[in-house]
Amino acid sequence: MLHVLNGDATASVFADAGIAGERLVWRDILVEGPVPAVPGTPSMATRTAYLVERLGIDAGAYVRGLEAQTANLTAARGHDEIVLWFEQDLFCAVSLWSLLDWFTRHAPDTTLSLVYPAGDDETRGLGAMEPSRLAALFASRQPVAEETRTLGARAWAAYAGPDPLASAAFVGRETSALAFVGGAFRCHLGRFPSVTNGLNEVESAALDGLRRERRFFGELFREVGAHPRVRPHGMGDVQFAACLRGLRPLVTGGDDALEITERGRAVVAGDEDWLSIQPIDTWLGGVHLSRHGPLWRWDGARSRLVPSQARPAGYTS
Repeated sequence: MLHVLNGDATASVFADAGIAGERLVWRDILVEGPVPAVPGTPSMATRTAYLVERLGIDAGAYVRGLEAQTANLTAARGHDEIVLWFEQDLFCAVSLWSLLDWFTRHAPDTTLSLVYPAGDDETRGLGAMEPSRLAALFASRQPVAEETRTLGARAWAAYAGPDPLASAAFVGRETSALAFVGGAFRCHLGRFPSVTNGLNEVESAALDGLRRERRFFGELFREVGAHPRVRPHGMGDVQFAACLRGLRPLVTGGDDALEITERGRAVVAGDEDWLSIQPIDTWLGGVHLSRHGPLWRWDGARSRLVPSQARPAGYTS
């Protein structure tokens, strides 16, 4: 038996849970950057360069870790059962979809089961649970049916593909075959720039927290992470730090004192468009938003993704 665990925090608790089997810790942050998984999406070199710039990771260590992870996954086909341990947030959902897609294409006869607890204000993540709780979750694990594999593969294709409307088609469509698909895509689309001021929902929550007072990074991260729109993202502190770096010149300071600038207040108020100050150049799954390509925005009031007809300053077709 092999357990695929959603990160080192879960692995550290899992070691004391008394659950038999080998462990494979899944460390790739697939929710960040381009994902080269389907025809037409970018290469691994493009993904690595993006993550190095955005998250500050070491390129060599990332590539070596990914190669080892892939090799271990390939070898996993020899196990009688593979248990996938993930949480119902965007961070984990994207990784889960990628694994269901991988097993569908490369090991369709492998026996899979799933531990996939829902998250709420009272439920902590797998890495924060007591070992006895993990043991109970393992005992109640669910077999992964063919329908679940297929839906996971479809979700991954939509997320990793270049057409954002494929992701939009999943919003609001929950199914018993695989929980949190619609919710995860709703979080994903909230990362597109808004129609009101060009900020995405995480950026908006961060600036809203700074509007009231200067904040330390840790306390701001905890507040924003608990925001109703942000909590289902399962966002880590490395991701949040990258978000704040990307918001300069709307934010100034460092870990000891973060502040919103006057221009930041103007953007929050809708008096300026963030994309007219800082033209966007980012990857959201397989969608590349840049000054040279189509620009899509999220209309939260109407829960829809719309093409932006009016380009902010600095954009070319």
